[in-house]
Amino acid sequence: MIARLQYPKANVPPARHERPVVIVHGTLVDKQSIEAYKDYALETGHPVDWQDYKGITDGSLLEHSAQEVSHNINQARQELARTHLAELQGGDLSKFFQVDDSARGQKVRDQLEWFVRKASAEVTHPDVDTFSSRLSKLQGQLQQRLGAEEWTEKAAAHVVDCLAPKATVVGHSAGGFIAYALALNPEDGVKSKHPKYDGGLGVGEVVVLSSPIGKGMNFPAPPGLAELPFYQVESKVLRPLEETPAMKLAQLNPFFKMGYALSKTATKTAWAVATQMNTALMSPYIFATKPGYEQVTGFSSFFKDCIKDKTVPEGVTVVAVTSKDDRMSLPDHSRVDDSRPNAHNFDVDQQISPEELERERPTWGHVQMSMKPALFEQQFDQSLVQNPAEAARFLDPSNDDGARYDVLEVLGKQGKDWLQQQPQLKQAIQKVAAENQPFADSPSALAQAILRS
Repeated sequence: MIARLQYPKANVPPARHERPVVIVHGTLVDKQSIEAYKDYALETGHPVDWQDYKGITDGSLLEHSAQEVSHNINQARQELARTHLAELQGGDLSKFFQVDDSARGQKVRDQLEWFVRKASAEVTHPDVDTFSSRLSKLQGQLQQRLGAEEWTEKAAAHVVDCLAPKATVVGHSAGGFIAYALALNPEDGVKSKHPKYDGGLGVGEVVVLSSPIGKGMNFPAPPGLAELPFYQVESKVLRPLEETPAMKLAQLNPFFKMGYALSKTATKTAWAVATQMNTALMSPYIFATKPGYEQVTGFSSFFKDCIKDKTVPEGVTVVAVTSKDDRMSLPDHSRVDDSRPNAHNFDVDQQISPEELERERPTWGHVQMSMKPALFEQQFDQSLVQNPAEAARFLDPSNDDGARYDVLEVLGKQGKDWLQQQPQLKQAIQKVAAENQPFADSPSALAQAILRS
């Protein structure tokens, strides 16, 4: 599969390091249905890889789609690196990498020509599918040349990320399952019974939208799917019937109205139970023909080997986005283990009225999770201000530096008086500032600017 990287319009300021956004849809939605995330990424200055993954909608093995996503991450990084190298021909390396004039900055400047020469060989290498692991090795070599000091690991990672930015992967439903598994299982040369993905080494942040990464999908069917058959009857038969003059007249009788409501509720419950039973009986056939459907359940070998009890790698940030209005991927099944500071849960308000939920199909709340990026971003920024302890967790050095930088930008807009009232958060910002990375666009430089203000 060939990645089709789309670039923001010329008048859109580039995002820091032009980090690519790779979008992975789920089984109930396709490329078009998650287009809002593509548009939003382009509007905020990010190049975007946005395409159909037929294996997801067809129920193929998830590892096949994960390999496609891994390939597209590597190809997006390689394409951006190739563009940046062309820009660097005869240019000022220190300016491109935004190296400051400190002693640490001088150490970095001394290695830039060597790094660009080595990176050029990797960018022109024909094997796209090993691009991230080769860059990871180059990053390790750069760190050694900078010296075995505490600051050099992040400095080497920063230089690599400037030239070949790591990806932000946005996955909805089964797409989120794939994105999360890919980030948890980067190709590291270790033989294992579960799949490894080279592109996982090229992931900086994973945003998971309503995906059952915590416990797996409800078996035999989630409530939204179990209620769907009755919804078809209700929308096509019962609702039109309820709008007839005779039925409206009958509804004036309180006993009839109460009896009809109870009967309708009981019928809905019976249909849901019957659907659950039928799905359970049919599951061997369903899973045999569509094995990808089984892999999102909590008892599948894919879940047990690639997701369960695994921790988010250092330098990667995962945000699991859930909604109480989602009847497919229930919140308690879709939250990540946030015992580590680089794993985060975020509950959104989709601003769906009860009347809308009652009128629309039971899977509607799940589908809507792929359509409201601007609203979710606004609520996320507000949550950082309202919950300083969670904001401080994002600033932990185990998180991706791109995510840390974004959070600092939000916090910096709140003003000095607000920050003075948040001693725990101020302390976290001071720790970031103390990292003293020798780059003008590093989290530490931004943290220092916030403290000076």
